[in-house]
Amino acid sequence: MVILRTFILFSIFLLFSHCTKTSQPYESCERADLDNLACSLVVYQSYTFCAETAVNVSGSIESKAAAKFRCDAERLVGSYLCDDIKKKACGTK
Repeated sequence: MVILRTFILFSIFLLFSHCTKTSQPYESCERADLDNLACSLVVYQSYTFCAETAVNVSGSIESKAAAKFRCDAERLVGSYLCDDIKKKACGTK
């Protein structure tokens, strides 16, 4: 009975010690996910502000379209930048 109890305790110890250990690459990818989320939120806020400003542009249809295009381009570049940062941190690029 003592051997069985010792085996069970040892198994539980191994299980918990294995589950609490994380590798460095995994932790850096977790951090990169959070950084990517924060980056995406900044890009979204910037795009929202830009779009609100673009709506109030006075002038021709072309100038309004150019203002909206500039906002879309900034959002696209920002999204790629956020993804690139995550890929570099996780070692997938």
